[in-house]
Amino acid sequence: MTDSPPPSDRPRTAKSLAFALFRPVLFAVGVIGLALGGLVLSHRSNPEIAALPPPKSLPIPTPAASSAPIVLAETEPAPPISPSDFKNLPPNLGGDLRGFSMKPPEPASEPEPPASDRYELTLRLEKGDTVDKILADIDVPEADRKQIHEKLNALLKKRKLPVGEEIELLLQNVPEQPDAPRVLSLSVRPQPEREYIITRRDDGTYDGEEKTYKVSPRIVRVEAERHGSLEQSGVRAGAPSQAMVELIRALSYDVDFQRELKEGMKFTVLLEQLVTSDGRVTHPGRLLAGELRLLKRTVVVMRYRPQGGADGFYNPNGESVVRAFLRTPMDASKISSRFGMREHPILGYSALHAGVDFAAPSGTPILAAGAGKVVMAGPNGGYGLYVKLQHTSDVGTAYGHMSRLGPGIKPGVAVRQGQVIGFVGSTGMSTGPHLHYEFHRGGKQVNPLAQKFAMRAQVAGKDAGRFQALAKQYLAQLKNAPVVAGTKKAKDKDSPQVAKGD
Repeated sequence: MTDSPPPSDRPRTAKSLAFALFRPVLFAVGVIGLALGGLVLSHRSNPEIAALPPPKSLPIPTPAASSAPIVLAETEPAPPISPSDFKNLPPNLGGDLRGFSMKPPEPASEPEPPASDRYELTLRLEKGDTVDKILADIDVPEADRKQIHEKLNALLKKRKLPVGEEIELLLQNVPEQPDAPRVLSLSVRPQPEREYIITRRDDGTYDGEEKTYKVSPRIVRVEAERHGSLEQSGVRAGAPSQAMVELIRALSYDVDFQRELKEGMKFTVLLEQLVTSDGRVTHPGRLLAGELRLLKRTVVVMRYRPQGGADGFYNPNGESVVRAFLRTPMDASKISSRFGMREHPILGYSALHAGVDFAAPSGTPILAAGAGKVVMAGPNGGYGLYVKLQHTSDVGTAYGHMSRLGPGIKPGVAVRQGQVIGFVGSTGMSTGPHLHYEFHRGGKQVNPLAQKFAMRAQVAGKDAGRFQALAKQYLAQLKNAPVVAGTKKAKDKDSPQVAKGD
């Protein structure tokens, strides 16, 4: 096999072959020359190095026959380096240190304060608990428990603390008995205006004290919107249930809850609370006034007691809200069927619907539309559980499909206007929970919603001036009184202990 000719197809000469062999050598010599030239130039450019004398030949030491041992002097520790040590250096040796700074010395850390040996603990009485038992559960010594039990019983005077009552403790850890805390104080407050306190003296004995708090009235208001039941809307916003029931009864003479009251409508409740000197509420609030803002009008009712009379509710003009009959016998959300001809939902043919049906949840209270006497109470065919009231010789009302009767409702019993006579249900010929309400005049059934009744009374004489002054005050407080907070979340029954301390 013959060699291939070079790519140029020209034969190589001896001169070209020699150059190819010495080319790496020439390249290495050139690199070395450049490096040496750079060193010479840098040496000459630095005057301090150039001014140094040439090195002299140093004599080679010869070992002496006998030499004394060399003793090194003790050196002092070098001082710490500071920025001033670099000020006199020439620039090319680091004299210019701009942009650099010495790390400041770290401040000495303060020692942590010792942990407190005192701490607070809140315990809650569960079913079957006693104060002595819960103290034993946290390992309080028996001698201390015995003294606390005796002092507390003397203050309570044999009254038992209810389940759920909270016991506030101030405890101390004792070094010689780390597993047996010392009770410095114990307090319990079964009533907002009364607190019972047990404290430990310096000699190890315990002393008991009853502390009372002054109670005074406070005017507050509740602002809310109607979502579902008017009563529950107020309760969720912070009004007591009893005050909302009173407000609904006072409004029911003048407000058609089914046609006028809509979802989202706003109302205000003015309350008189009783509060202790340290801010605890002893009474959630007595209704003083209420305001309901409807689409086309605003209805206001106010509590007032005429001289020689009883508490009642009046409008701002001094007219009693009490009519002969309530406009509606319950706080219902809507009318499900009106008075008149209709196709019976069960029988399937047209017939006179001789009353008004109010749809409401089962168990909703039903109120007596007026004062009268119970003439019938019990099952009545398609009406289911049924109550009929006779108010006058000419006027009566009837209530059907109840789930149960109100307390004490039976034939012959006299009832007051607004008294609970039964509860909504779906008994008899009914397709769902509702109240069937009838109004009887002259022995015939008439449309309850078409009946009009005059006001009963009006503030007059000396009471007129007193009422107008009070009404002006209530109208201002309905807008400016402090707003009460909404209902709080119930305490967690699964967490009987709450510890507070360092």
